[in-house]
Amino acid sequence: MQTTTADRREAIVDAASSLMAEAGSRGTSVAAVAERVGITDAGVLYHFRTKHDLLLAVLERFDLDAVALYVDERSGIDALRSIGGWGASMERVPQIQSLLVVLTAEHLHTDGPVRDYLVRRYRAVLGHVRDAFAEAAVDGDLRADLDPDQEASDLVAHLDGIRLQWFLLGREVSMAASVRAHVDHALERLAPTGSARR
Repeated sequence: MQTTTADRREAIVDAASSLMAEAGSRGTSVAAVAERVGITDAGVLYHFRTKHDLLLAVLERFDLDAVALYVDERSGIDALRSIGGWGASMERVPQIQSLLVVLTAEHLHTDGPVRDYLVRRYRAVLGHVRDAFAEAAVDGDLRADLDPDQEASDLVAHLDGIRLQWFLLGREVSMAASVRAHVDHALERLAPTGSARR
């Protein structure tokens, strides 16, 4: 069966994503991607003119995968309960999580499209979580005096921290249990005075 151009591009992005999750974008060469796919360097560069173009394709794939994992139509308290399940989602796709950690570390102090992408992504996640807290407060499901920006920052910091622990400690910790417990604790702490938890 003949490989189509779309299939070949997909295989190249798959290989690049996997290699970059292991060695970072700087530690991943076009030659390594070509070897993983079983084609020549020229074959990779036929589909992606530069390594930079390939990295952007990897980031686009990351966006699609992340949307499938995290984004839904819920808002307010329902969105927060859904966010409690993010830890379990993160455990199911270790390659995506590793890619995020490695690219963030690599581009922490550099300017360019990768850092711009990471900053946009971070702001989008913070905004989604912040909106969920704010909507839950407006709906009366959480205290009206909560600070949605601070709550979002704390929750996302927990996500980042537990992700690093999961990788560094050989997955001894459970992202699923930790994120669920963090969100449940926040909902209990911020419940309106005198209300029973729903």
